[in-house]
Amino acid sequence: MRTIQVLFALLITGNSVMAQNSNEKFTLGQCLDFAINNSYAAHRANLDVSEAGYQINEARSNVLPQINASGGFDHSLVLPTTMLPGELIGESGMQIPVQMGSKNELDFGVSVEQIIFSPTLFTGIKIAKNNQELQSLRAAMTREEVIFDVSNAFYDILNSMQELENIHYMVSMQDSLCRLMEKRVEENVTREVDLNRIKVNLTNLRARGKNMGNVILQQKRYLQILIGIPIEDAFDVDDSEVQSIGLSELRGYSQPQNRIELDVLNKQKEMLELEIRSHKMEYMPTLSAIASAGYQFQSNRLNLTREPWYSSAIVGVRLTIPIFDGLGKRSKIRQKQTQLQSLDWNIRETQQTLSANYLNAKNQMEVIYELVQVQSENLKLAEKVYSQTMALYTEGLASITDLLETETSLHEVKIAYTTELIRYKKTEIDLLKASGTLKYLLSNN
Repeated sequence: MRTIQVLFALLITGNSVMAQNSNEKFTLGQCLDFAINNSYAAHRANLDVSEAGYQINEARSNVLPQINASGGFDHSLVLPTTMLPGELIGESGMQIPVQMGSKNELDFGVSVEQIIFSPTLFTGIKIAKNNQELQSLRAAMTREEVIFDVSNAFYDILNSMQELENIHYMVSMQDSLCRLMEKRVEENVTREVDLNRIKVNLTNLRARGKNMGNVILQQKRYLQILIGIPIEDAFDVDDSEVQSIGLSELRGYSQPQNRIELDVLNKQKEMLELEIRSHKMEYMPTLSAIASAGYQFQSNRLNLTREPWYSSAIVGVRLTIPIFDGLGKRSKIRQKQTQLQSLDWNIRETQQTLSANYLNAKNQMEVIYELVQVQSENLKLAEKVYSQTMALYTEGLASITDLLETETSLHEVKIAYTTELIRYKKTEIDLLKASGTLKYLLSNN
C-alpha cells in the first residue's frame, strides 16, 4: 500500500520535479511540447471534454428504468374524523362523526418507471454527443491558442535578450574607450569633460542593462505561467536561438478552406438545430410504464408483529398529452431560431475575418521581409561608420560628439535589426495561425 502511495505522489509531482531539477534550457519546441500537455488552459479544456462525456451518460440514463424506494412512519396524535351518513345505522338524514384509521402507520414501497416512447429523449442524447464534439473542437482551438501565445512570448524574450546583448556590447566598447580616455586625460591629450561624457553614457547603458534584465525575468515568469511550470521552479530559455534566428525564404502558404474556428461555429449551429427540433417534439405525447409494490402496517399500538401488515402492487402505463402550455414552447423555439440567425451572421463575419487575417499576415510578412534586408544593410553600414569614426577620433580627426552620435546610431540600428527580425518570426506565427498550420511547430508533427 505504501508503494502505491509513493508511486501516486510521483505521478502527480513528476512534471514539477522535471522542470525543477533539469538544468536544460528550454527551446521553443520544448516549450510548446511541454505547454500542450501541462498548461493550465490545456487542463481546463480536457476537463471540459470529460464533463461533456458525463453529460452524455446523464442523457442516456433516462433510457434506463428509474427505480425508487420510499418509506415513512406516521403517528396520529388525534385520529381524523369522517362524517358518515346515518342511513348506515338506520338513522336517515343524520351525519355521524366517526374517527377512522389507526394511530400508527408504517409504509414501505418500491416503484419502477420505464419510458416507452419519448420523442425528446434520443434527441437529448444527440445534443449531448454534439456538445462533446464541440468541447473537443474547443480543446483543439485552445491548443492552437497556447501554441500561438507561447511562441509570441518566447520571441519576446529572445528580442529582449538580443537587446540586452547589444547593451553589453556597447558597454564593453564604452568601457574600453573610457580607459583609453583616462590615459589621454592624464597625458593632457583629451579634455576631462569628454571623459565625463563617456562616463555618463556608460552609466546610462549599465542602468538600461539592469532594467532590461528585470524585463527578461518578468517575461520568463509569464512564459512559465503559459506553459504550466510553477514560477518557483528553475526555468530558463535557450538563448542560443537568438543567434540562430535568420531570415528564411518566403514560403507559399495556402489559405485553408476549413478552420477550427468555423468548425466550432458550425457545431454550435448543429446543436441549435437539434434544440429547436427537441422543443418541437415536446408537442408530442409521451408514454411510460410503471410498477409499484409496498407494505403497510397499521395499528393503534406500535408493536411490530407479523399482523397487521397489508401489501399492495400496481402496474400500468401513463400517457401524457400536452395540450396548452401558455405558448411557452413556441417562445423557446423562436428564441433558438433567433439565436440560429445570429449565429449565421457570426459565421459569415468569422469567414471574412479569417480571410482578412490571412491576407494581412501574408502582406505583412512580405513587407517585413524587405525591412529586415534593409536593416541588415544598415547594420553593416553603421558598424563600418562607427569603426571609421573611432579610427578618426583616435587620430584626433573627429570629436567626441561625433563618436557618441555614431555609437548611438549603431546601437539603434542593432536594436532595429533585431526588432524587425523578431517581428518577421512573429508574423510567421501569425501566418501559420491564419493558415491553420500552427500544430506543425510541435516536434511530434
